[in-house]
Amino acid sequence: MKKKILLMTALAIIGLTNFFLPDLLAFDTHLGGGKWWYRPTVKDKLQLTPDQINKINKVWIEHRKRIIDIRSDIEKAYLDLENIMGQPMVDTQDAYKLAERIGQLQARRTEERIRMAIEIRQELLIEQFEKLKGLRREFAGRLREKGVRGEKRRRDLP
Repeated sequence: MKKKILLMTALAIIGLTNFFLPDLLAFDTHLGGGKWWYRPTVKDKLQLTPDQINKINKVWIEHRKRIIDIRSDIEKAYLDLENIMGQPMVDTQDAYKLAERIGQLQARRTEERIRMAIEIRQELLIEQFEKLKGLRREFAGRLREKGVRGEKRRRDLP
């Protein structure tokens, strides 16, 4: 029983890691996700050239394909783990191997996202990158101000 609890705790920690990773780079979803380089305000503020936009888009597409494949592998591994955990007698060795595989896949997904950010960063001038970080901070601030559902937060609450 202790092994099951330990395994489930480890899997929960691995699964939640993605939600709590710090945003080290300005390419995460704090600009609303998606292809931020096509947004007129971002394009204009950063003064992106058509060549930069094309290169950024190519980088994004190639990395997204790999991330999608990795995410699929993670889902399959979770399905296999669910099957193992649903058995009357849990094969702990197989469950541990799957837990390790899930951790490795999630690490690969994170690494792929960082690689994508690095390659996109290489297409930007330092001034553009600094402006992008500023836009990210502004957007994140507006999200905090509005709250998750878009309504204004009440400042008079303790």
